Amino acid sequence: MSPGTRRPKRGQTPMLQAISPAPVSSPVSPVKSVMPWMAEPRMPLSDAAPYTVLSAQELYPRICVRDPYFALKDVTVLPGEVVARVPVQMAPDAEAMPLGLGEAGRHLAILGSCGAALVAPKDGQHFYLASAARGQWLQPSAQERATDMLWALAQAEYTGKRTCTARTLLSSSDGTPLFRLEVDYNVLSAAAFTRLFGEARQEMRREPRPAETVQRTPEEWAKLRQNPYSKPLDLRDFQTDGDILRSSLVVTPELCKGHFAMHPVMPVAVVAGGMTRMATTLGRNLERNAEARFVAKDVKLSADSLAYAGQTVVFGAHRTRVRGADHTFACWASVGERVVAQLDVTYTRVD
Repeated sequence: MSPGTRRPKRGQTPMLQAISPAPVSSPVSPVKSVMPWMAEPRMPLSDAAPYTVLSAQELYPRICVRDPYFALKDVTVLPGEVVARVPVQMAPDAEAMPLGLGEAGRHLAILGSCGAALVAPKDGQHFYLASAARGQWLQPSAQERATDMLWALAQAEYTGKRTCTARTLLSSSDGTPLFRLEVDYNVLSAAAFTRLFGEARQEMRREPRPAETVQRTPEEWAKLRQNPYSKPLDLRDFQTDGDILRSSLVVTPELCKGHFAMHPVMPVAVVAGGMTRMATTLGRNLERNAEARFVAKDVKLSADSLAYAGQTVVFGAHRTRVRGADHTFACWASVGERVVAQLDVTYTRVD
């Protein structure tokens, strides 16, 4: 350990120390509940009978995300696992797949946290912070964007007191396997999350919520219901240096809706989606074909820290190898000198 490295506190892993926000000058009042508007859980999820469909009221008090980031439908308990229907909300663009890798990872990681809630040693809310993922796309041929709901399945197990792993599978509407993803999480109780991230708390409303009887125009309602996860990140300042591409993005609270309540943090899956977009954009540039499309093969992600609202994230991609139609990229996202996430992915060019 170098002289300038701060030692982690007892019981606090280096990863959790790295992702806790830097102190700010203004004091932060204690927070009794991370999601104060949610009722207490109705029953331990471990007591849920097979084929029970879990409602949002049963899931939200136990996991760390909510809509619009949470978009799963009909989350259902099966013996030892959970299954859900998955909407496709974003066009995959250069990825010739039913949905992009980033969106697939988003839905599967959320379902994995639901599976972890089923086997959590203690009931109540926990924050499942994805720290790593390994995946394989299972269909090598080009496909168009899915128009039907997909299916997802997840099994989870605790690998330590504060760690768990979920094994997930995404399938087409007819049951054809599409994507297998294994996700590792660091698990925090709501109290531990508040201790670590209390200084990242932001009041998300500029003014108190108006009475339910307030009248709004259709345009005002549409603005309230906007889903930031239905469109690609607005990456800017693209710069190319040989086989390396860079861009940047200012994280806004709107980009963090539903992740996390009152603590706007850019979701790891959205960061991953930005990195895969950098890879396919670089691939198109180097192939000198703006219409080229790719199908993923293998992907490996490590999430080293978090990006908070107000910070600028720099994305980068480097094509490290070309073998026939296969293109391998090393991608990264960082805030200043701090690495947020890294991703290695291989794509096959299909047209």
